[in-house]
Amino acid sequence: MTISASKITSRAVLGLGAVAATLTASGALYQLFASKRDRKRHTASGRFIDVDGVLLHLNDQGEGSPTVVLEAGLTSMSAQWAWIQPEVAKFTRVVSYDRAGLGFSAASAQPRDAHRTAERLHALLQKAEIPAPYVIAAHSMGGLFARMFAHLYPDETAGLVLIDSVHPDQRRRAGAGADWQHSLVFGQLMAAPYLARVGVLRLNHYRAHMALGLPKTEADLLLAMSNAPSHLRGTSEEAAGFNAMCTQVRNCGTLGDLPLAVLSSESWFSEWDNAWHSLQREIAGLSTNSTFRIVPGSNHSSLITIRDHASEVIEAIRGIVDQVRNKYQLAA
Repeated sequence: MTISASKITSRAVLGLGAVAATLTASGALYQLFASKRDRKRHTASGRFIDVDGVLLHLNDQGEGSPTVVLEAGLTSMSAQWAWIQPEVAKFTRVVSYDRAGLGFSAASAQPRDAHRTAERLHALLQKAEIPAPYVIAAHSMGGLFARMFAHLYPDETAGLVLIDSVHPDQRRRAGAGADWQHSLVFGQLMAAPYLARVGVLRLNHYRAHMALGLPKTEADLLLAMSNAPSHLRGTSEEAAGFNAMCTQVRNCGTLGDLPLAVLSSESWFSEWDNAWHSLQREIAGLSTNSTFRIVPGSNHSSLITIRDHASEVIEAIRGIVDQVRNKYQLAA
């Protein structure tokens, strides 16, 4: 019996479809059981505060004023500050938190933009009874939220520490190569929640670099969250709002003589490190009372995750805290 070429093709397509369906189902089951295991292993270490019906996870350590508020970057959460928060807590009060939809915090239906994020952070601090003045220390995209917070609440913001902060103009001034890299990364972030559901990200250790160098407990937690569809959905929503956030912060203006420390990685995307350092110097120029430092040997993630690099961040925070205490005559 002769089988036509069309039937062979149809059978091949059906066979490939069956294989794909089997692999997808297997991946989904793998993700389901692995996620259940992660939830048992990792529990929230802080407290939960209701802000407009959204439960936000907050870690509060140390005593003294000003309070240092730690703002994580895109894709990350409070666990990223594992080297930094305990050391800062030795000389002042310091809080970290998970933005809505990230880490242990509940999701929110409200738009993702810099203005709303800064307002929600302010409400969180008020409801948690954490008084001003505040020093905001922010990494990467968190720098946009820190600048918006300082713009909205200038009387409560005593200083800023911006760690490889996003510059609102970086996409349009980076050049074609860096813009392509940016588009690739953001495209991956947008697809990540869907890929996570079928176990693809767990198999290829997605975003493992964001935990490299951190203490094991926090590294394991960050890796678990990088595979959690809920956290990835929150991340993709923030990524989708990136351009709007940049527009908002671009209109915030300068910082006057606000104490400001800017730390830059030595290498970001190698093809435009010089441009990146120039943008970071521009951020330092927002205040007439600023310092700027390129941390030797560092990259964008290692400023937070590698202990030696994180020590530079701690000292920068200490310097701003000391300035604020001298200005306001605050006790340690």
